[in-house]
Amino acid sequence: MQIMKKILPVILLSLISCLGYAKTPALNYEQFGNLPMIQYPSVSPNGEHIAAIYNAPDGPSIVISAFGSAEVSTIVQLKKSQDRIEGISWVNSTRLLITASYSESIGNKRFRRDRIFSVDTDGTDLVELKTKMPPSAASWEKRRAASLSVVSLLKDDKKHVLLQTYDYRDEVQAVYKVNVYENDFDKLFVNKFNVHTWITNDKGQVLFGYGTEKSKKVTDVNTIWHRKNEQSEWELLHKQKAYSGETFTPVMVENDKLLVLTDYKTRRQALWSYDIQAGKFIEKLYGHDKYDIADVIYNPDRSRVIGVYYYDDYLRQHFFQNEDNNIALLVKNSFKGYQATVYSRSEDKTKMLVYATKDNSPQKFFWLDIKNKKGGLWFSTYPFLEGQPMPNVLPITFNADDGEEITGYLTLPVTADNNKKPPLVVWPHGGPIGIRDYQTFDPYVQFFASQGYAVLQVNYRGSGGFGTNFQASGHHEWGKRMQQDVYNGFDWLKSKNLVNTDKTCFAGYSYGGYAALTAAFQKPEQYSCVVSIAGISDLLTLAEKDYRWQGNLRAHIVNTIGDPTDESIAGELERLSATNNMDKIKAPILLMHGRYDTQVRVEQSADFYDKAKSAGLDVDYVEFKYGTHYLDEADNRLEAFKQLSEFLEEHLK
Repeated sequence: MQIMKKILPVILLSLISCLGYAKTPALNYEQFGNLPMIQYPSVSPNGEHIAAIYNAPDGPSIVISAFGSAEVSTIVQLKKSQDRIEGISWVNSTRLLITASYSESIGNKRFRRDRIFSVDTDGTDLVELKTKMPPSAASWEKRRAASLSVVSLLKDDKKHVLLQTYDYRDEVQAVYKVNVYENDFDKLFVNKFNVHTWITNDKGQVLFGYGTEKSKKVTDVNTIWHRKNEQSEWELLHKQKAYSGETFTPVMVENDKLLVLTDYKTRRQALWSYDIQAGKFIEKLYGHDKYDIADVIYNPDRSRVIGVYYYDDYLRQHFFQNEDNNIALLVKNSFKGYQATVYSRSEDKTKMLVYATKDNSPQKFFWLDIKNKKGGLWFSTYPFLEGQPMPNVLPITFNADDGEEITGYLTLPVTADNNKKPPLVVWPHGGPIGIRDYQTFDPYVQFFASQGYAVLQVNYRGSGGFGTNFQASGHHEWGKRMQQDVYNGFDWLKSKNLVNTDKTCFAGYSYGGYAALTAAFQKPEQYSCVVSIAGISDLLTLAEKDYRWQGNLRAHIVNTIGDPTDESIAGELERLSATNNMDKIKAPILLMHGRYDTQVRVEQSADFYDKAKSAGLDVDYVEFKYGTHYLDEADNRLEAFKQLSEFLEEHLK
């Protein structure tokens, strides 16, 4: 990471200086293949500045602007292609924390390692916050655990934060009080309990720990630790086997109670208060009768939970105080035609950034100064797509062949000839567990539509947000029920006679790539082409590679995909893998994968390509040298869209 002091050119800002945009030439992959220009903006505590991630062509950077100004300056920049900025936080109104990460190969598998920097808002005094790694700590197990994460911003201490990282002496996660100016680490206590997640109260006191049972054997038993205050001894209160009983995600200790996101009683994620000592849920603070609560909303210094948010088709917020709900209502009503929510604000709540989105226009950030009754557009995430006619994303509902109601979205191109039905791209989401599609603007979906293709998205069983029962109905259903839901969506759309289903490409990302390759051998006559981006071709190998990691990751594999050590299950995983069904595949295939992918090993695509070529299949493979799972490097993302454009042009038109 290097310090930069130059002022960014303002030419991009001139494109979006008002809501009347100048139209750009006809859209192609070059406009859609850009990374979001601005990400994760945050208003300083005093409301004087906005900090954000800026995705420049030569690498990600952190920019600062005066609140209400469209002029920004770069204060730090990471190395192109090798680093990623994960987030930013304010320690105080002149000091920032920056969380960055890089991909590292450990034990023949890639992991993302987090690093944390602190810097002044003028770009000076850049410090990396890190402990010293002894030579004996070079083993992959220890290096894998050595990422840092923020435990508390310590609202009453503007020089220190609490960070969690691996302690090489205790061989567990320890909490340190860290001076953000001097990189001085002070360990607070010894972790004897194999805790991996530490939780504080509003004063930054570490009073709760969530971990895994300490055992010489492989264990997936979660443990809950608590102490009444910083002078008390830690007590083991409760144990629970992973994937049994209700879900349990601790959020914060508040008034001697724990705030927890859980599906207790309702089988939908809700926010509850929890009596730590008694091990009992007390009161549901907020839940929705149809959708899961996605997460909580914190106040600016993250010392207090002030609300929750969930998704129906769009992001929705609920605050616990009337004042906050009144502000949210004001924001919602001030941006007609948009779904608008409060994104970040100052401590006194008078200056804020608003996140405004709709299905056929890029997301935008507006600034609002409530006290002075001023506001304006700050940035569009995709300025080169502004002012272009783009289609609406239409919610759909259909019944699967077993009667289950399935939701999704259909996007029809605005350029469609009424006398000619458009070709179709089937585009299931990744994940699969816990992820879903939304009605909001998606550059991939709008890119497909801009090229004249209809797009079908299906929230198949296993998708998140619709309750535990719906999500759990996707467990052990890779290539089966989850796949069938997408096929049923295709059949439903075919019955509507809106698109040319004889010209269909099944394309997907990550799990969506698995679904695409699976469709290639399960429905060889149905699809004109197949695209797998960072996808899975060998389900058994995926399960075996991740099964070797002990604890909850192993439990996740066993409970959602299947136990690869069970001979009958292993055989089924083999049968549900494209790599073992080459003789059935007929459609041309495009594979894309990044070498630095930390979620799906690049060999999933590389090995499939070699085997497919040997089998004489029509297959192309693009491998990106520094590519991550999300291809979130400017050149890689642009090349991926270029490859998509050319492949679809060849096989659908």
